[in-house]
Amino acid sequence: MLSILLPVAGDLGRLPGRRRNVYKAGRSPFRRRRSHGRHSRLGGPGQRGGRRWPKRILIGFGALVLVLFLAAVASFGYVYSQLSSIPRMKVTSLSQSSRGGEDVLMVGSDSRSCVKTAAQAKSFGSSKAVVGQRSDTIMIARFLPSGKVEMLSIPRDTWLPIAGTTISAKINASFNYGPGDLVRTIQQNFHIPINHVVQVNFCGFPAMVNALGGIYMDFPDPVRDAYTGLNVQKTGCQLVTGSEALALVRSRHLYYFSHGVWNYDGMSDFSRIQRQHAFFRALLSRIHSVMPNIFRLANFSSALVSGLRVDSGFSALSMLSLGWRYHSLSQSSLYSSVLPTTEAVIAGQDALLPAKGPDATVISAFLAGDAGKFQAAVGLPARRIGLTSSSVITDKFKEPWNPYPC
Repeated sequence: MLSILLPVAGDLGRLPGRRRNVYKAGRSPFRRRRSHGRHSRLGGPGQRGGRRWPKRILIGFGALVLVLFLAAVASFGYVYSQLSSIPRMKVTSLSQSSRGGEDVLMVGSDSRSCVKTAAQAKSFGSSKAVVGQRSDTIMIARFLPSGKVEMLSIPRDTWLPIAGTTISAKINASFNYGPGDLVRTIQQNFHIPINHVVQVNFCGFPAMVNALGGIYMDFPDPVRDAYTGLNVQKTGCQLVTGSEALALVRSRHLYYFSHGVWNYDGMSDFSRIQRQHAFFRALLSRIHSVMPNIFRLANFSSALVSGLRVDSGFSALSMLSLGWRYHSLSQSSLYSSVLPTTEAVIAGQDALLPAKGPDATVISAFLAGDAGKFQAAVGLPARRIGLTSSSVITDKFKEPWNPYPC
């Protein structure tokens, strides 16, 4: 019966359509034949590679972002580690109140305890030759919530009652008893709350400047100082290395070359304070210029370890937070002034006394948290060379031979 109903294949004849031998094993009869048109050559819809390139770009971009993120994390970790390695010191009487801003006392120590090599002893003197410590620089930086910064310098020869003692002396002498006594002396006499202390030493200062590749300053005239080794013969904008920068900010006996002769500056610490303010502005510009260079910043953070000491409450995280909040600080947002004083001779010493009235005006503006008020207070009557000792001395008069950032 089956033989009748199902004739053999040979009896059916040729079937219509494609030959059966086209449908080979393992191939679907519905598989699209490969296109050889121009779209396949150009990466069009007929080519699988054409559909892959956006995915490859996305993967490459993601990998780049991941690498940059890991580099940033590693850099953050390295900087955090370096800041944590900065020597800490116990400073008593620090204020917990900000009163509209955070006040950081920056002190330049003339201690030779950091001197370790013969070259350093030749440049700075040994700890045996120069004992104790005094503060060459006393500057309070007030970081305002507005993103601006005020800097108030106190001349080192300012005569004040020294906190914790029964004597009066130049304010820089209070540092010989330690940073805590200097903090208390400032708070007792000027009622300025000090939140943190940063101490800079001789030996580490040049390394910090060199880590940034130096700073750029414009010198209107050649200048020199035999006491610090300052000797700038060229004029105009030029690179200042670490050792030259240290000699510049320490100089109190500066001579400038004008009209064919060397002239004495004559303004001693006041002229030096102006040069210190100019240095900080130049340093600020330099930090901004190397900001994308993580290697420069890493070197700078390493140099901080040998150049700074900070109070034990100034943690690495606090320093990073402060740096991040003010990392875009511009020169136009940095205001600087000096405490108004009058000249005096006390116990046979040339000294300075706070100018009653003008000093209160400047300090009040400094604490007001308004940079505009502080800047206006700077415009007090200024002493010029040759005036009587009763004249108020401020930093309104700018010596034209002093360098400035460029």
